[in-house]
Amino acid sequence: MQRLARVSTSSHSAPAAVVDRSTGAAVKVLHVLIADANVRTLTTRAEQLNAAGLRVSVARTSFEAIVKATCHVPDVILLDGSLDSAADGIKAAETLQMLTICPMTSHIPIYRLTPGRRVPQRILAATRRRPS
Repeated sequence: MQRLARVSTSSHSAPAAVVDRSTGAAVKVLHVLIADANVRTLTTRAEQLNAAGLRVSVARTSFEAIVKATCHVPDVILLDGSLDSAADGIKAAETLQMLTICPMTSHIPIYRLTPGRRVPQRILAATRRRPS
């Protein structure tokens, strides 16, 4: 069996690290995947996370969230309850189960979000505490 190396391209993602001006060392920018079927709250949450200095990917359906999580392997996943009404028919609980079973994504912390609300401060704080 032949092993294939993972290839990353910069055409679809932001830089994975920035330079800390005080120390001159590279600091990893955490990558968060938000899965939300409501475009308004998805946009609000993405802006909130970008303002917190995080790299953000978005998914509008459960299927899209599963694909992006396995391909991009984010540091944290945020799942909104509005996925229950998404067109693909996969419920948020089923998405959570698939992500926790998959070997590529089982190590990623997943937080469930209340539909229509901003990302809670406790989740933002937990996201920032993730080790680099």
